[in-house]
Amino acid sequence: MKSLAVVILAAGKGTRMKSDRAKVLHPLLGRPLLGYVLEAAKALRPEKTVVVIGHQAEQVRQAFDRPGLIFVTQSPQLGTGHAVLQTSRELNSFPGTILVLSGDVPLIKKETLGEIIRTHRKKKTPVTLLSTRLLQPLAYGRIIRDPQGGLKRIVEEKDATPEERLIQEVNAGIYCFDSGFLFSTLPKLSRKNRQGEYYLTDVIQLARESGYSVSVLLTPQSEEVLGINDRMELARTGLTLRRQINEEWMKQGVTLLDPANTYIESTVKIGPDSTIGPFTIILGRTRIGACCLVSSQVILENAILDDGVSVPPFSQIKDRRVAAQKKRVLVLKK
Repeated sequence: MKSLAVVILAAGKGTRMKSDRAKVLHPLLGRPLLGYVLEAAKALRPEKTVVVIGHQAEQVRQAFDRPGLIFVTQSPQLGTGHAVLQTSRELNSFPGTILVLSGDVPLIKKETLGEIIRTHRKKKTPVTLLSTRLLQPLAYGRIIRDPQGGLKRIVEEKDATPEERLIQEVNAGIYCFDSGFLFSTLPKLSRKNRQGEYYLTDVIQLARESGYSVSVLLTPQSEEVLGINDRMELARTGLTLRRQINEEWMKQGVTLLDPANTYIESTVKIGPDSTIGPFTIILGRTRIGACCLVSSQVILENAILDDGVSVPPFSQIKDRRVAAQKKRVLVLKK
């Protein structure tokens, strides 16, 4: 099997979040944004995973410090191309495919990442990128195609003409590169653009200028590739993830009486044949056994419910275990 390394870009401050906290540390249903991306990457079983950090670098490192994870620091932060260049010491001699992800795209699925890797290796191009179509593609780089339908270049929102901004196919910010091509091309990037940054997308234009083809995988799953830049997008992504989590639990044999009004964080576990009432909030490392009944307007946080436990309405259980009550059997004497 061919070698795979993953690079996750997580250095940004996230100015539009209006927060001192690094953007990738903002929580989404009980877990920091970066945690979702790391989980999807881990499922691919890469030989190396490198996280590029910058703003609040030490806090990000401490939050995700685990064996085998490599952190490199980008300082100052001069764009996505500059960020990937910081990994050259770790990956310059890596003989394989490099998958580049963004740490603020928490809904990306391992299946989609597997598909772009397979496409990249099948097409045998030095670069493969993921695109999608958006009705309102604000803030996303536009995919510019040539008359034959091939990729010509990517233009960033701030550098696009009014006509280019009407294009609905956008760059999802997820790429596969052949390592040799990537690290020989990154030093050629220029900062001659409105943001004064080294764009990773300019690698595509340099590839075309050198006579290479570039592959594009167009995914219809646009929800997966949406990044989070402000609190509104964080909330919208939370609604999407909440729906996905609730649907998955129902597939696993859990009854949700009112899924639209049930809040279950991503870190929760629930046993089959349990029933969850409406307006219930289940947080943290809560573990609910099989055949439990959690009534309406209940809050559970880091709670453990043994099999068969019933929780009455308006209860709040935090940091404790609840055992099932033993049933009393009445024996009638003759």
